[in-house]
Amino acid sequence: MKLPIATLVGILLAAPLTATEIQKKKICTWDPVGKNGPVMGFYSDLRPKAIAWGLDIEFIAYTDEKVASNDFKVGVCDAAHLSVILSRQYVPFAGTLDAIGGLVSDTGLAKITATMANPKAGEILTNGDYEAVAAFPVGSMYAFVNDKSIRSVSDFAGKKISVLNGDPQAHKLANLVGASPVSTSLATFSGQFNNGNIDILMMPALAYNTFELYHGLGEKGGILDYRLYYGMLQTITRKKSWPEDFGVKMREYVLSRLKDIDKLVADAEAEIPAKYWIKTEEQTRSELIKLSRDVRLALKEEEIMDARALKLLWKIRCSENPSAGECTNPE
Repeated sequence: MKLPIATLVGILLAAPLTATEIQKKKICTWDPVGKNGPVMGFYSDLRPKAIAWGLDIEFIAYTDEKVASNDFKVGVCDAAHLSVILSRQYVPFAGTLDAIGGLVSDTGLAKITATMANPKAGEILTNGDYEAVAAFPVGSMYAFVNDKSIRSVSDFAGKKISVLNGDPQAHKLANLVGASPVSTSLATFSGQFNNGNIDILMMPALAYNTFELYHGLGEKGGILDYRLYYGMLQTITRKKSWPEDFGVKMREYVLSRLKDIDKLVADAEAEIPAKYWIKTEEQTRSELIKLSRDVRLALKEEEIMDARALKLLWKIRCSENPSAGECTNPE
């Protein structure tokens, strides 16, 4: 019996992918805890989704993101999941999304995530051989201080500030406020803060328990409750190694997980004892807004931050607060 053409097409489309049609891929994944850490856990539901896309993805855990980045460069992996500090070198536009003062609200974060999920965004998220296929926010970045007397911009002067993996933002901020930049890595920053060798550390709430920063806060320290910027982890691919639409699917995936990410962050912030939160005065907030702007403009001038990304972030901020000084008198 001959089957109708429409029936044959339906059978072919419904047929599962064979082993030869599945592409095996590896992602060098930075997770501070290792293979049983939060990043690896968060990605656990992506593997079955990727199978439906024709991809068998293996996530290889690294506790040192510099090693993960280097292995990606030499071809050990087809992609790397890194902090923005290290991902910026591959795709500067995506690496500017964590600009200090760039995103100032959860609404703004949702807007930029939705913008990136637009299929047309692939062009600006591609730089040569590389594409930023995902940007995972890890929560607001706060200033952890080892003494509650450090509560304004003027108090930063003379203090020691952590500069993680050569982060140009932290380095520029330290220089502008007259602080001493201290080079740290993901392996050393918590120990240096907890031992009192660093006075100021910029980290999200998720780091409080993960890196046991309560040791460094002790009885005298605290956390300024002002959101400096949103920390991000990004997945960078070697574009030619993946299907053309992988970036679009991944960015849609991140958008679909935004509520889960928000809950993860909210739970982490709720775990921090109330005694540690330092309420920032309005004057301090104004000073931090100006300082953030000065850092962004300086790094834009030095071509470390992408001008197009900074302009997009500015548009998002001004759509939410059009009466802000930077919107009525833009520079």
